[in-house]
Amino acid sequence: MSIHIDISPGYEFLRDYVEKIPQRFNSLGEVVHKTRNVIRVDMGNNVKLVIKSYRKIYLLNRFFYAHVLPSKAKRAYLYAKMLIDKGFTTPEPVAYIECIRNGLMQESFFISTYTDYTELKYIADMPPEEGGAVLKALALYTFKLHQQDIYHKDYSVGNILFKKNGDSYDFTLVDNNRMKFSRSSFAYRMKNLRRLDLPLPALAYLCQEYARLSGENELLALTTMLNYRRRRVLFAYRKGWMKGFLGGRSL
Repeated sequence: MSIHIDISPGYEFLRDYVEKIPQRFNSLGEVVHKTRNVIRVDMGNNVKLVIKSYRKIYLLNRFFYAHVLPSKAKRAYLYAKMLIDKGFTTPEPVAYIECIRNGLMQESFFISTYTDYTELKYIADMPPEEGGAVLKALALYTFKLHQQDIYHKDYSVGNILFKKNGDSYDFTLVDNNRMKFSRSSFAYRMKNLRRLDLPLPALAYLCQEYARLSGENELLALTTMLNYRRRRVLFAYRKGWMKGFLGGRSL
């Protein structure tokens, strides 16, 4: 097997640890997420690390990730560096690993530092006044991202983390392997919010604050975002129905 490793200059002292990840991943630290991909948290040379394994790769993508396109791990690594260069926080990228056998990508790993920020989904557990303050700060944060032509393609409550900082809140992004860096229309900006699974009043307030910052009509902002959100929900429903239909057929 061919293994390619790229390590951030500031983390060369972790090279020995990183090089052993492909062989030791299943026994490292603690599993904190396990669906299609697996995320583990472990200590490496007294540094708390997050290690994400991208292993369930469709056959066609195994070829493209090996020869044509950057792997998800490489994109997560490079996009994290781009975010930091543009002045936005994300867990520091430590390294990425690509494992190729017989010309096909078998697995890739992205390693970053650990962050103790809280996932945005827990805003539902906060008192209304405090939750409103988080949403107002999130609107400003999102507006600043968009002003820098930064669009996280999975801008969701699980990938946006926050932490109280004095009278305001700081935010950081994770799962950065799908990003867009280009100037976009106001409609696309609203489309970028469609994955935020928040209650409708919270979404309305977020859109209102965003529209106020951007000088756009508040009602237009909300209706545009909700239209894209509705399309996403319908697509997910139809996709799930089709999978169930095909899976239930006897051939």
